[in-house]
Amino acid sequence: MDTNAFWLNFRAFVLYYGVYELETVYMINEEKVILMTRAALFEEKTGKQQLKISKYFRHDYISLQILYGWFFVTVCFVLGAVLWGACHMEYLLDNLHKMDLKSFGLTVLFLYVLVAAVYLCILYGVCSYRYYMSKKSVGSYAQSLRKISDIYAQEKNTEFQGL
Repeated sequence: MDTNAFWLNFRAFVLYYGVYELETVYMINEEKVILMTRAALFEEKTGKQQLKISKYFRHDYISLQILYGWFFVTVCFVLGAVLWGACHMEYLLDNLHKMDLKSFGLTVLFLYVLVAAVYLCILYGVCSYRYYMSKKSVGSYAQSLRKISDIYAQEKNTEFQGL
């Protein structure tokens, strides 16, 4: 008896509201759900960092990262030089009066320039790759958002036409 009552109510509902509105009310748009899930996962995982990177122009982002990298490599080189000097303090104090300080300073400067140049070249490559990948991923994210917006607009048009 319950199944007969259900079907009678269902038929009355269909006759009153129409088949089209029954489908739009109760049908879930799977494509919209998939796109929204994909967009939410992007925002939760890597999206925050990728969106930050993509706000910059390529040159500005890479220049800023190289400036940070130059500061970092300078601090690390100075700390490394201080550590080396502390480890070889006895040798330095015994031979300070015999050493050619000009060549020693030029050697330290050459090592600094070499280390900084190698590090900054590697950093340039890494930052270029990060920028390229973030633009690519944010582009696909924006495309997903456009598709979601189109689906909403299509649903709104069909709802408006149904009234």
